[in-house]
Amino acid sequence: MYLFDASAIANLVKRGSLKPLSEGVTLDLAAYEALNAVWKECRLRRVDPETAKSFAEVLKGVFSVIPTESVRGFEVEVLELALREELTVYDAAYLYVAVKNRLTLVSDDEKLLKKASRYVRTAKTADLLDRSR
Repeated sequence: MYLFDASAIANLVKRGSLKPLSEGVTLDLAAYEALNAVWKECRLRRVDPETAKSFAEVLKGVFSVIPTESVRGFEVEVLELALREELTVYDAAYLYVAVKNRLTLVSDDEKLLKKASRYVRTAKTADLLDRSR
C-alpha cells in the first residue's frame, strides 16, 4: 500500500492519472499542500484561474475518496524526526506515517525520497505510471 504526499497527488492529477491513488492513503495536510501548489501555479501564471479552479475541483474529488491519516497525537515524534533528518515538519509527517504503517512513500520530492529511502520503500509517480502500463 502507498502513502501519497501532496507532490505525488498534484502530479497524478496534472497527468490525469488517478488510478494509482486507489492503492493508497494520504495525510490530511495533503489537501492544503496540493491546493497551495495549484495556487502557486496560478500566481506564477503557469495556469489561468479557470484551469486552477478545474484542478481544485478534481482535487476536491480526490480528497473526498482517498483515505487520510493524521499525525495527531504524534506531534513530538514528527518534530524529532524533522530535526534529526533536517526535513520540514510536513515532509517528516509523511515519513513518520509511512514508517509507522509500513507504507511505500510516493513523492516527487527528491530530497524527501532520498531521506525516506533509508527508512521505507519509496517511489515516484513516474514509477507507478510505468508499472500500470
